[in-house]
Amino acid sequence: MAVSSSLCTNRSCFHMRIMLIGLLLFCISAIPLCLCLGDRGGSILGGSCIESERRALFAIKADIYDPDQWLSSWGGQDCCGWRGVGCDNSTGHVVKLDLRYPYTPDFQEEIGKFPGRSKVNPSLLDLMHLKYLDLSLNNFSGAPIPKFIGSLVHLEYLNLSNAEFSGSVPSELGNLSSLYFLDLHSDSYYCQCYNFFCPNCVDVNRWFLYADDLHWLSRIHSLQFLDMSRVNLSKAANWLHEINMLPSLLELHLFETYLPSIPSTLSHVNLTSLRVLDLSWNDNIKAIVSNLLFNISSSLAHLNLEAYDFPDSLLVAIGDMCNLQHLDLSYNQITGEIFQSIGNLSHLQHLDLSSNHINREIFQNLRNLSQLQHLDLSFNQINGDIFQNLENLSHLKYLDLSENNISGDIPEKLGNLKDLENLLMDNNRISGVIPKSFGNLCSLLELSLRGNLISGEIPESIGNLVQLQQMDLSSNMIGGQIPDVFDKLHSLRTLALPRNRMTGKIPRSMGNLCTLSILDISQNNINGEIADTIEGLSKCTKNMLDPNSSLYGLIYLDMSSNNLSGTVPESLAWFSALQILSFASNSFTGRLTETHFTNLTRLEELELSYNSFEVILNHNWDPPFNAQWIGMCSCHLGPKFPTWLRTQTNLYGLQLSENNISNDFPSWFWDLHITGLNISLNSMTGKLPTSLRGRQYANIDMSSNNFHGLLPELDPSFLSIINLSNNSFEGPIPLSFARAMGLKYLLLSNNYINGSIPPFICNLTQLVILDLSNNNLSGRLPNCWHIDSQKDNILRHSQGSMAGPINLQSLHMRNNSLSGDFPLFFKYCEQLAVLDLGENKFSGNLPLWIGESLVSLRVLSLRSNFFNGNIPEQLSYLTSLQVLDLAYNSFSDVLPPSIGNLSAMMATGNVDKPGISKNYGIYYTESLLMTTNGIEIEYTSVLSLVMSIDLSHNNLSGVIPEELVNLRGLLFLNLSNNHFTGRIPENIGALEQLESLDLSVNNLSGMIPTTMSSMYFLTHLNLSTTICQEQFLGATSCRHSVIPLSIMTILIFMDGRYHGALIKPLQRVHFQQKVKKRNLKIETSPKRYGFMLAVH
Repeated sequence: MAVSSSLCTNRSCFHMRIMLIGLLLFCISAIPLCLCLGDRGGSILGGSCIESERRALFAIKADIYDPDQWLSSWGGQDCCGWRGVGCDNSTGHVVKLDLRYPYTPDFQEEIGKFPGRSKVNPSLLDLMHLKYLDLSLNNFSGAPIPKFIGSLVHLEYLNLSNAEFSGSVPSELGNLSSLYFLDLHSDSYYCQCYNFFCPNCVDVNRWFLYADDLHWLSRIHSLQFLDMSRVNLSKAANWLHEINMLPSLLELHLFETYLPSIPSTLSHVNLTSLRVLDLSWNDNIKAIVSNLLFNISSSLAHLNLEAYDFPDSLLVAIGDMCNLQHLDLSYNQITGEIFQSIGNLSHLQHLDLSSNHINREIFQNLRNLSQLQHLDLSFNQINGDIFQNLENLSHLKYLDLSENNISGDIPEKLGNLKDLENLLMDNNRISGVIPKSFGNLCSLLELSLRGNLISGEIPESIGNLVQLQQMDLSSNMIGGQIPDVFDKLHSLRTLALPRNRMTGKIPRSMGNLCTLSILDISQNNINGEIADTIEGLSKCTKNMLDPNSSLYGLIYLDMSSNNLSGTVPESLAWFSALQILSFASNSFTGRLTETHFTNLTRLEELELSYNSFEVILNHNWDPPFNAQWIGMCSCHLGPKFPTWLRTQTNLYGLQLSENNISNDFPSWFWDLHITGLNISLNSMTGKLPTSLRGRQYANIDMSSNNFHGLLPELDPSFLSIINLSNNSFEGPIPLSFARAMGLKYLLLSNNYINGSIPPFICNLTQLVILDLSNNNLSGRLPNCWHIDSQKDNILRHSQGSMAGPINLQSLHMRNNSLSGDFPLFFKYCEQLAVLDLGENKFSGNLPLWIGESLVSLRVLSLRSNFFNGNIPEQLSYLTSLQVLDLAYNSFSDVLPPSIGNLSAMMATGNVDKPGISKNYGIYYTESLLMTTNGIEIEYTSVLSLVMSIDLSHNNLSGVIPEELVNLRGLLFLNLSNNHFTGRIPENIGALEQLESLDLSVNNLSGMIPTTMSSMYFLTHLNLSTTICQEQFLGATSCRHSVIPLSIMTILIFMDGRYHGALIKPLQRVHFQQKVKKRNLKIETSPKRYGFMLAVH
């Protein structure tokens, strides 16, 4: 699980630096004030504040959210000594008020956290001498910016950014004629989307500011810094005209403001002092930007045109910006044309070309950029081995090459870039090992190589990176043990090693990583116990209780899917900052009790599934946390449903599969706001509520229980997965499913559902898997399509639209009473991989389009229906087909030779497994019921290995086509109970993978081919009631058998007479009936069913 903070971004860090620059400029213009704000944190030298202003400050404090008492210094008489307050040295008036919400430097502690609601108290007007006001990073919950702020006419610095204001920016701000710094930007996106994964979560992005007219802006003549990023200016047609009247403007940030196009009447741009310009994510202003840049090209040092999609003519202007130090052209359509222009920018220090179409040729034009410190080329089309091109960029501090197609080994020389602080090369095709020279990158703060092909072991030289804060090596092929060097990395906050091949035990030194906030070692082969690690890290947490500590402790701990064993120590309870905890899919033993969770008050996700421990929790337990996700599959929680869950009012995901729970759902359960539920593989009973509308499930799995009654009506708004299979539900499919437009999996098999399949199934356009097998459904499948009479190749929905279940990949309707011709329903399901219509009442011919339309089909089972006619040659077009089961129908005529063209069955190696899907902890595994050797077997995990043809019990005639032997990957071949004539194909021994061959009850003649001696895996052979009057077992002499009997378990020659001496291999075989070993004479009669040879 990815963990990030929306506040900790390069953009916000940049603005922090800008504000410091602004404060410095302010200090230059007011040196006495700055001196008095220095030593005493805002108090005047030798004086105290004015009483009326002190009372005003108390009133302001009362409306500011302050749970951590960061304003605790606000007391006593001298308000000039209070935190965030500054007074004039001579008059004592409050001139500075800094109420910026004090997020800690380590934003990770605040994952998903925002301050509670604050208000701007009108007492602020009593501070009429204010020159500096900062209310940023508070939460004013959508309140408008107070107009009275425009009355604070002495203000020089105003920062209202990221404060959750909304509404129109008041024009009264134009009264602040002394203002040089104005920041109204927001780092939140404007979104009115409902969060169905967490309906109780506060949507912090729902507030936004707008300004339809900026006429007030031109009155602030002294403005040097303006940031209105993400303020909606779509109706401010005069935006450039007003900004053009700010001759002192040094920095302009209008990121994603929906700027409207500019009227052509503006003839001259008067922004020659501009040093920083950000017009990113505005796509309506191309006409003016080129002209604007030509006028200010000599002064600009910082240019950001991210997602601007600029014309080629603009590249010339960029190449002339000789003083440019910072250039961001990310999220554009840049290809090769930009290369030469960039090569001219010799002073460039920061270059971001991410998310473009750039290839490896870019490096030829980076050689001249000797001062380059920041290079971001992520999300491009760079391929091949490019590492030799990086050696000249010796001053790089930040390098991001993620999301390309870069290959080759990382060279040792990369360790010479000793200024590197951030190295990111995620999701490429980089191979080889991590160079030992990485230990030379002593300034490195972040190392991320996620999603590559890196192998070998983590070098011990990593222990030299004493400043390293984040290391992500996930999703590679790294093996070996975790090196015992991480205790040297005293600054490490994130260690992510999941999805590798690491083995061995967790080193004891891991318990000394007191700075660690995120630890993820999931999906490896790590073994041993974790007690020492947990105990060590818990001691760190105890030390963090010291109020002077700057450490925050573990927030994210994932050790799932390993081979870890032993008990989980109770010291786990000391991780009071923990938000995400997963021990799932290991071999832990013992018990987890309430003691383990005593102090985990911030826990949001808890995953303990599939271990060998017991989770013993009192049903009246009141957890210290209010989690959003709980996974406790196979944790021995039964037999009663855990009542302590009623306290988890924030819960949106619950996984309780395989817990032996045997009672009904408690009534309070339906009051929880769960969107993802897995209660499968229990023994729960009773009826579900007839209607579950109003409960916005996205995924629901109640399969394999004992529920009965009607299927419930569900709220269709967000449904993605419905799995109610293996219960005793009855009645029709509910009509409420008709509006589940996002439904992907509908699994209702093994119930007593009756009626017909409703027509609304045609409207479920996102449906991927539909399993209605083993029910009592009847009637015809709905015809979702009709063919345009003019253009019969055009797809039309039955209601006239281009829609339908065209995304179906797996469809099971086995064992119902469905009837009609082969459904036209499937003609346009080009992604269909598995189709099982067995054991129904379908009839008619197979359509010729089956081989042309169902091009992705891997499994076709029409067993036990009433299909007739011939097997069309077009069936051979199904080049991905692995399983063909047409048994127990009335197909006639010859078997077409083209059957030998089924190319997937020619392969003898493994193929990709069809139809395995995972979504929010609910799994679907493809399965198929097949009859082999007369026994029905359900294939699941090995289905991808099965190659089978069963055409038995039909009326097929003619010879067995020689082309059949091309299908060398076949494991099972059954042509029994037909009317085949002629000989067994001479080269049938080419089917060397064959395990079962049944040609019984046909009219075959001739000798058993000698090539069958190559069929070493054959364990079942049935040639009964097949005329074969040559030598027994087709032996060319009595000394050598042509059939390998060393692994034969069943050999049937029924209703025939065979004479001859016992072949030598048979002399080592024990017969289940007594026979003479010298002169064998076996005579069958109508009462005999053949004989079985059992090999010992």
